[in-house]
Amino acid sequence: MHCNQDPNLELSLARRVIIFLIGTVESMLFAGTIFGWPQLVHVLKVEGLYGDLCDGTTHSMHQHNRSELQPSSSSSSSTSSQANTFNNTRCAAHNTTFEVSMSQEVGVEQCSPQDERFALIFTLTVGCYSVPGVLIGYLLHHAGLRVTRVCAGTMLTISFLFLGMATKESPHWLFPAMILMALGGNQLRMSLVQFGDLFPLHRSTAITLLSGMYAASAAIFLIFQETASRGIARAHVCWFLACVSSLTIFFSFLMPVHHIPVQDNYEPERKTTEAKAAVPLTTSLLSGSSFLHQYWFFMALFAVNNYQQTYNIWITTTACSVREAGLYSLIYSYGSLFCVFFGPVGGVFTDYMVRRASKTRSELSRRVKEIQASFWPLLVTSMSTTITYISILFFHPAAIYISIVSLFITRPCAIAVSNAYLRIRFPADHFNRLLGIYGTVTSLLMFMQYPHFMWAQQMYYPAHVTVLVLLALSYMNPIHLLFTPLMKDAVIIRDNLDEEQQHSAKVNRL
Repeated sequence: MHCNQDPNLELSLARRVIIFLIGTVESMLFAGTIFGWPQLVHVLKVEGLYGDLCDGTTHSMHQHNRSELQPSSSSSSSTSSQANTFNNTRCAAHNTTFEVSMSQEVGVEQCSPQDERFALIFTLTVGCYSVPGVLIGYLLHHAGLRVTRVCAGTMLTISFLFLGMATKESPHWLFPAMILMALGGNQLRMSLVQFGDLFPLHRSTAITLLSGMYAASAAIFLIFQETASRGIARAHVCWFLACVSSLTIFFSFLMPVHHIPVQDNYEPERKTTEAKAAVPLTTSLLSGSSFLHQYWFFMALFAVNNYQQTYNIWITTTACSVREAGLYSLIYSYGSLFCVFFGPVGGVFTDYMVRRASKTRSELSRRVKEIQASFWPLLVTSMSTTITYISILFFHPAAIYISIVSLFITRPCAIAVSNAYLRIRFPADHFNRLLGIYGTVTSLLMFMQYPHFMWAQQMYYPAHVTVLVLLALSYMNPIHLLFTPLMKDAVIIRDNLDEEQQHSAKVNRL
């Protein structure tokens, strides 16, 4: 399918603003809903989903002394016992007990078979979030924006209907609900990224704002906990969310059929260079920067998703009561709302550095500095990811609060900063396809989450320290941007510059 959009299409300022606002709200509501998994798990556990997998004799009591809690299966490790011992001491000092939900046979206490089932669902969900990314990238490139968005809206609507059908008696609806939510959410997220081209002079800020907004959608499951306390059935809430998500389909007809018109800072020069062939996609894909960024992107998301998958077990082990565990779950969800303030920061800084680079007299040096503008956003994201992950090694409330604060930066920036960097580092024509390829590769590797979860059940500290070591290696991605000769070669290849252009003075820019 070829693009049938007018190449000279221009959007009025009012239309651009409306499209951008629609994209911002959609990203904030539905682009990354599945990453609110810890909050949803807490709600589902209280409702008793997969509670039948637990030992009824062990969990039928409505109250357990925290000091008497033991690992619920042989898969629990000696490390978990050490964590419980530490926690027991803290809880004993407060003379508290761990209360199980009175309304269900199984509450939110640790139950390894139940935890493993939820971990399996989350692993499959995260894998499905971006495994089809390469197909979505090519779908955007060939079929266009409208077709992709209609598919996304349809999947999201059906996913919320299925989630409403998931009950203690019929938990199997949870699998297709989460998978469709992941597929639809990622299609929506990838289609929104190109909205940054609506404002070329503030492209990085716009991209990181749209990309970072997906982190706020993780808080949508907070609605279930709040409405349950008021006696509103989860199914009714899901029907409402299905109606809201269906609006994505109708809003798609307000947007260009194929893509948002693209303008680059050096577009005038490109238009005068007619004899040059386009740079092949493989040139970008097989570059050193591509491999380093693929590894960085995977490790950032792997660490964040491992943290989210471990979070419910971690807070249950640390908490002294169901109420305390519920508090940590609420804080996690409310914290997601603050993520939206941190996502655009990297883009604002990148745009600022790009504007500073515009003062450079050499055209080649200017373009190099534009790429290097992503150094600090990438580095800060790596540091915040490391702090978030280190926190789960400590079973203490302070560690939980520290992890949530650092997650404010990590969750939105892991994707937002990555998208802004890809848009600067590689040709614009490669952006959608690279975005899809990186997403697919990352998601295929993300299936290692479940084996890692099982390993952490047996050997908690070795499993998580290994991730920290691998995470440290990902720092090579921002560091390699500091090697200016390497970046000069990258720019020459990316823009197919001849000898004269490499030594030319800066050109007029938009």
